[in-house]
Amino acid sequence: MPLSRNIVLLLCAGVVTITSIGMNSFSLFLRPIEAEFGCKLADDLGARRVILAGILLMAGGFFGMSLSQNLWQLSLFYGITVGLAKGAAGLVIISLLVAKHYEANRRGLAVSVIQTASPLSPVFFSPLLYFLIQRFDWRAAALASSLLLVAVAFPLGWLGARDPNDVATARRDRASWGSCLPYLRDRSMIMMFAARFSCGVALFQTVHLVAIALSKGFDAATGAIAVGVFGGAAAVSALFFGWLSDRHGRAQVLALTYLVRGLGTLVLALDMPNELFFYAVVALAMGPTFGTIAVQNVMFYEIVGPRMAGVILGLSFIVHQIGSAGGPMLASLAFDMTGSYDGFMIIMGVILLASAALVYSTISGKPIAAAALGVSEART
Repeated sequence: MPLSRNIVLLLCAGVVTITSIGMNSFSLFLRPIEAEFGCKLADDLGARRVILAGILLMAGGFFGMSLSQNLWQLSLFYGITVGLAKGAAGLVIISLLVAKHYEANRRGLAVSVIQTASPLSPVFFSPLLYFLIQRFDWRAAALASSLLLVAVAFPLGWLGARDPNDVATARRDRASWGSCLPYLRDRSMIMMFAARFSCGVALFQTVHLVAIALSKGFDAATGAIAVGVFGGAAAVSALFFGWLSDRHGRAQVLALTYLVRGLGTLVLALDMPNELFFYAVVALAMGPTFGTIAVQNVMFYEIVGPRMAGVILGLSFIVHQIGSAGGPMLASLAFDMTGSYDGFMIIMGVILLASAALVYSTISGKPIAAAALGVSEART
């Protein structure tokens, strides 16, 4: 019996929530692993097959992690196997699948629901994993993660990860790699990729948040609470900005997320009078992050269409991850040179404001379909 699109959405959100332990849980495993080892460490197949294979691959990675006796085994099972699985059963593939089920006037909110699953994952699973690590050891927690993926995530994916189109038909209609090039040369798409890169660089705030709290004169506990504030604000903002984009235009709302983050980052560079003010600024500067990602995912999908959305979304996340890898390193260098994060945050705030202006001036004022049509006409 065909499932309603809302049931598909809820089941897929459950899959992302569980598979996000592959990204969000390692900080819990790291300390006991360090203590033991002594150092630190779809288009063709259809989304359904890719997601289900990813869940099983991640389960196998965690199972292998629970049996690891040395670092190369740990690196193989967690670093490579779980990492590959995260790409197959993570936000990109499942956001693409959910986007196909919804019309434009509800698509932003639907994809935003998927986006909230990742920041909410630690809320559900970190206490359980922490208990297992403390009560038994980290291998028991890894084994529990594997069982959770097989017993819960896989059935959810089996029921909910359903493409609304026939896979064989979609394969025949899939665009060639060469068809992506006109889109990638389009000025609007270049601005979208540049903005996504700046979004990635700005994620240095999440990595350095506790250190930022310490640099402002607060203690580590304040930084830990700020991490929770960020998670809650991220979930709420993803839903809010996704809903807003369905009613007031994708580009306008995407520009608004960058504007809010830019202004918040500039304020975060100032002295904080007390903890409550610091929490409020963290919510302002960092909360809209997942709203940015969700709205931009929908825009990529609507600009290029379902035939090549997977490729474009994948490329955009590569750009995003390059930025998110470089941001923390640049922030560290800036702190080492100046003894403060404030200068780097001022620069980052200006970059985010520039991203808001570029997105708004380049795409705002014309329907997303018009942007795609313009590129299609250029190809013909």
